[in-house]
Formats: sequence, C-alpha cells, structure tokens
Amino acid sequence: MTSEPLKHVVFVPGPSWALFVYGKEVPRAINYLEAQPSTCSHRVKVVETTLGGEEPPVISLTNILDLYLYLEKSFELWITQELQRSVDIPIDNQFVGQPSWIIEDQQNGGVSLASKHIHNLSVVSWWSTTAVSLIVRHGNKENGHGGRVLEAITQKQDYSFDKTGEMYLQEVTDRLVDMPGIPIHHEWEAIPQYIPSILSVCALLNGRWTNMIKNVDMVICCATVEIAPISAAALSGAFDKPMTPFFIGPSVDLKTAPNRTDSDSTIMQFLDKAYTEKGPHSVIYVAFGTFFFPPPGSITHLTTILDEITRFGLRFVLALSNRSAILDESWMNAHVQAGNAIFPSWANQTAVLDHPSIHYFLSHGGWNSSTEALVRGVPIIFWPFASDQPTNAVQIATLHDCGFELLQVRTGPARSKAYQNGREIEIVGTDDAVGKEIIEILQLIKGPMGEHQRRNARLLGRVIADSLERGGSGDLNLEKLGRALGLV
Repeated sequence: MTSEPLKHVVFVPGPSWALFVYGKEVPRAINYLEAQPSTCSHRVKVVETTLGGEEPPVISLTNILDLYLYLEKSFELWITQELQRSVDIPIDNQFVGQPSWIIEDQQNGGVSLASKHIHNLSVVSWWSTTAVSLIVRHGNKENGHGGRVLEAITQKQDYSFDKTGEMYLQEVTDRLVDMPGIPIHHEWEAIPQYIPSILSVCALLNGRWTNMIKNVDMVICCATVEIAPISAAALSGAFDKPMTPFFIGPSVDLKTAPNRTDSDSTIMQFLDKAYTEKGPHSVIYVAFGTFFFPPPGSITHLTTILDEITRFGLRFVLALSNRSAILDESWMNAHVQAGNAIFPSWANQTAVLDHPSIHYFLSHGGWNSSTEALVRGVPIIFWPFASDQPTNAVQIATLHDCGFELLQVRTGPARSKAYQNGREIEIVGTDDAVGKEIIEILQLIKGPMGEHQRRNARLLGRVIADSLERGGSGDLNLEKLGRALGLV
C-alpha cells in the first residue's frame, strides 16, 4: 500500500445533474461514468443526497430555494461525516485523503459555502458556459453591468416572486450595454423572451449567485479561449475583486453514443429516408432542450417557421423534450402523414447532428447544444430565451458567421428594436414578420451562404475539439488547474 494518499476533490454540480442528486438521476451519472475510460471513472464516487431519511422537496418554480436549502443541509451532513472518516477502500493501492478542495456549480449559489465554518475548504466556481455570459450576469459594472436589472428588482421594498415579471417591465430600459468581446446591445436584448416565471427564478437566485462570486477566487470556465479571446482576457478583472480563470473547454462529447431506444430507431429511419429521397442537408433538426420551449403566445411563430421549412422542400425533426411543449395534434399529424416531419419526445441529439441529412439546427442556443452542433459541423439558427443563450447566439452566429439569430420571434420589451452594427432593427413580432424572416434565412442557406456557414461551423468545431486534445488550450488549462489545486 502506497503511503501517499490520493487527493480528494469534492464536486457539487447543479441539483438536476449533480453528484448530490435525487435517486432517479444516479443511474444516469453512473452510466455516463461507465462509458468513460476506466483510468478516470473508477476514481469518481457518486453520492446521493441524504438527510436522515427526510424526503427532498418536490421541485417547482415557487419552492426552488427550499431545494437549495435541502442541498445545503445534506452537504453539511455529508462533509461532516467525510471529514471524520478514518478508513476508506483503497483505490489503485492508495488510500483516499480527506477533502482538500470543493468545486461547485455557480448556479448553486454556494451550497458548500453554507457549511464552510465546518469544512474550512476553499471553493472554486464551476461555470458550465462562456466567459462573457458570466460577465454579463455579474461583472463589468463600469461599462454596462448586465446584472443591474435583477439587482434593482430584488432591492425594491415590495419585491416578491410573483411581482418579478411586472417589475422587470418597469425596470428594464433601452440603454446600450457594452460588454467585452460582443457587440453593444440594448439592455432588454439580454432577455429576448419575456417569460415571467424564468425572470422570477433568476431574481430569486441572483443574491446567491452574487454571493458565490464574492466568496471564490478561481473559476473553471467550460469554454475554449480561442473562440472568444477578448471576453476570456476580460474575465479575470470583470468583478469587484481579481478572479483566476481556467478555460478547460466545453464538456462536449466528441464521439456519439450508440443508439439505444426505439425513439432513436424511428428518428434514424426518418433521417435515412430523407437522405435517400432528398440527399444530404435536407432536414432541419429542431430542439429547445428540456427546460425551454416557445410559450403559448409564440407557438404560431414556431408553426409558421416549420411550415416554411417544408415549403422550401426541407423536412424537420422537432424534439418535444419539454413537458410544456404542446402543439396542435391535427397540425402535427398533417406533417407526419405528408412525410415532412416527426415529433419524438426525446432524441439522441449527437446522433441526430451526426447524420448527413442534417442541414441546420434550430435551437434555443444553450452552450451544450451549441457546442455539440459545432463539433459536428452543423450551423445553427438561434431562438434564444435567456441565460447564456443570447450571448452564444451573438458569438456563434454574428461574430463567427456559423448561423443566424431569429429576431422577429422576440417578446416583451425586446419586441421593439435591436441594436446591430450601429443601427436599430425594428422588431414587429407578428407571424407575417416571422415568416418573412425565416424565408430570407431559408433562401440564404440553400445557396452559397449555407455552404459558407457549414464550413465555418466545421472549422470552429475543430478549434473546440483541438483545445480538448493533449497539448490543446483546454488541456493546458486543466493542467494549470491541477497545479492550483495541488494535484500535480
């Protein structure tokens, strides 16, 4: 038995994809780990939340703070026991030392910080997306301060969860915001879809997020520095105190997992048929993730877009992963019977994006989805809602010309005007305006523009993939992180 114990780093991701997770999530985490090289996966231990038999709260938008409080109590119980542990099963002929560092998802807002008086360990923030999206949320106060609106709302004397949407309408302005590495934009463009429930959650958690930024000195950023060097360079000085960033690259799977479900088979058959009958680049893949979907008032915008896609001789796959994704059954059946579309409840996204029939990806623009498309050379049509999605759309579509951003689908205050290249773009927001916009895009992507953007996406995806290889920027930053944590 080797005398030197292994270092013990605790990772606390967000509650829905966490190491501290509900039982139903544990098999997913274990299955994913089992698919990784055994040299790494066998050193990871997945721990479930336990609180003396107390059931975790039922997750809803109105009680989300209860969820984090439950996680805080569970973590405190676990870390207390872990620090008192004297015997452990050895790994690789070495014992495992006591916890020495904590890495925590920034979205948690400091679950581990609540028990720092017990563990007294340094905490590193884990930011699963780009540098500029973190700056937009919490930094750059001297040149724009994108987080101003949420801070102002929560500081109001009559602030409440239910009033957040109304207060946002009163507080947000058309002022121009200057963020490093992306074009100047109106304040309201940071949230292009007005969905009060999302605003309420963001306002409720904003204090936790801000507190965590104040209590960490290092941030692990899951982005590639070559994609956005300006915002990457700005991150260290974007807050009230210096921050050491580590750009380790996106957590994207470069290889597609094998198909495992009947849904996969149905989708692949549809894509194969489209490829045989219409050739490559004949299908638009449409997915908005598990959390986002156009609200009821925007469903006609979505159906207008999808109808125009088929009029251009293309087909589409619309993944309905979100529980709130409700479409007219007769409308869907008409497209299915015509052979134009399928509407699976779930899709193996990387397998779909890998298929040669895929032309473009119509997406909300989350960072995971965006990078999964780019490393497979698929350009993106963005319909961003909030969070990091608007800045992802700007960086990928506007700066790198790997797609388009839909403007006429915007709602709320953002349905007024957009500031682009020094001029104002009017947002009409009607179905007719949406139809005209998508027709212009479809005309462009069927010509040289489509090939140009596909080539750009392929090259940008190669930059991402290269950064994750041995000696790439992400690999080198990971090594720097290891040294900072005393692991190497």
